Amino acid sequence: MSQSRDQEGDLHPDQFRANNALAVMLDHGMSISGNERHCVFLNTGKDTRAGEKFACVSAVSGLDFPDDGRGVSVVDWDGDGAQDLWVSNRNAPRIRYFRNETKTDNHYIALRLIGDGKTTARDAVGARVEVFLESEAANKQSKKEDKTKTPADRLIKTVHIGQGFLSQSSRWLHFGLGDADKISKVTVRWPGGDTEEYSDFAVNQRYEIHQDGSVVLVPPRVSTPQLPASSPKLPE
Repeated sequence: MSQSRDQEGDLHPDQFRANNALAVMLDHGMSISGNERHCVFLNTGKDTRAGEKFACVSAVSGLDFPDDGRGVSVVDWDGDGAQDLWVSNRNAPRIRYFRNETKTDNHYIALRLIGDGKTTARDAVGARVEVFLESEAANKQSKKEDKTKTPADRLIKTVHIGQGFLSQSSRWLHFGLGDADKISKVTVRWPGGDTEEYSDFAVNQRYEIHQDGSVVLVPPRVSTPQLPASSPKLPE
């Protein structure tokens, strides 16, 4: 059974010197676990080519810096519909901003929930959102009035806080819709127990959903300060 320091007496001189050396290292911004490249894993879902496992895409992602990273925040910082990354590090640079410049024809929708402050907190932590969308194939089948048409796809997210180590991503729920260009409805299960259904959403837009039943279209974000682009050299 372990004992307290008072019961054990003073630290051994070697341990005392080691603790002081460690404190000096940290005070000077040094790391006790450096030279560890960032790792990025891709969720391959049910892809049999990957054996239904996560695939390591660290090198091809361009994110595998030996920065001794700590926290990662995901947010559409520049408001272009693509998720960007802010990464904090133990070593310099203390923070990196990775702007997502991937060019695709895919669609998205971003939702932010506002609770009523009575049965649900204003930040709506714990609320579950279901976005029902129709793929292009489903739309074509619907036009043909095919009774065997594929049902609308459903995407699900929950409002979280404190979801990462030393970091917090945006409370905006970002849904990637792929090539789907129509949303049939959005269902919200509020923490207070109520379930509400909302409609009339357009893709590639940002909305605030209020528990009182109102839906507010949020205008495009004001331009953020221009950050100088850089092309850091990755190790081989």
